[in-house]
Amino acid sequence: MSAIDPTSSFALDVNSLERIKQQGARDPEAGLEAAAGQFEALFLNRLMESMREATPRSGLLDSQQTRFYESLFDQQLSQHLAGKGLGLAEQLLRDLKG
Repeated sequence: MSAIDPTSSFALDVNSLERIKQQGARDPEAGLEAAAGQFEALFLNRLMESMREATPRSGLLDSQQTRFYESLFDQQLSQHLAGKGLGLAEQLLRDLKG
């Protein structure tokens, strides 16, 4: 979708925002695509968090450590799924471009 491939990057990479800003300064179209892809990843992550909260928890696998690692996994999975594209980023681009 863009020069910044979210599927090959780490979900918690703190430099990715800076790369999107630099890309947007060089090529506004590509920067907009990258930002839309990151928005899609954030949306998917929030969706996964809501699904996990709706699931009842009890037993051996309900601990703070398990929740932490599930959160890391969900963030990386969201990043990967957004890289494949679910259509939200494309729709956002169509709406923003007018």
